Amino acid sequence: MKVTQKNVRVFHIEIDDEASFLDYFRKNSLLLREFFLLIEGEITKNIAFILDQSGVCYKEINQCNIRFGGIKKEALSLEEAPKKEKVLEEQPPKQMPKLKLYDRPIRSGEEIVESLPIVIFGRVNSGAKVFCEESMSIYGIIDGLVQCDGEYIVLSGMSPRGHLIFNGEIVDREMLKLNVLQKIVMRNNVLEIKEVV
Repeated sequence: MKVTQKNVRVFHIEIDDEASFLDYFRKNSLLLREFFLLIEGEITKNIAFILDQSGVCYKEINQCNIRFGGIKKEALSLEEAPKKEKVLEEQPPKQMPKLKLYDRPIRSGEEIVESLPIVIFGRVNSGAKVFCEESMSIYGIIDGLVQCDGEYIVLSGMSPRGHLIFNGEIVDREMLKLNVLQKIVMRNNVLEIKEVV
């Protein structure tokens, strides 16, 4: 027997009705094929047929006891709990957070996975994948797949072939302007996109 632990990138999808799911899936099927889908709700025959035909990996999780999401909220509630008074001690100087810099385009077929903030001074080419747990700045056009789970992402546009996931939300490329520097943040579970001047 061989057992290995893997980190898997997943989308947790809750199905309310068949029509809205099928519309969403058709619009984002190219992107969703790159992820394992955890599906909650009724998987109708039509939904199962479309998923099977598209070749995505998925699992129905209606009976699953693992809670998905809410990790950040739980961490905040623990921090908000009353704290015991601490004796003031001399604190060491804070270090600036480290940063990963890519002063080049990200090539097709290249996959970057970082836990540090990223700055990319180049294009993310078609077929390239960039995953970052922290904030990102991309000063070239996104043609590949970019996933950012940080506080913000700054970008200068996305081509029709590009895909962007910010904090679990697929960003509709029609919301973005091409060759205009923009910053995306998440406030109250809503994406906010503003031009950077």
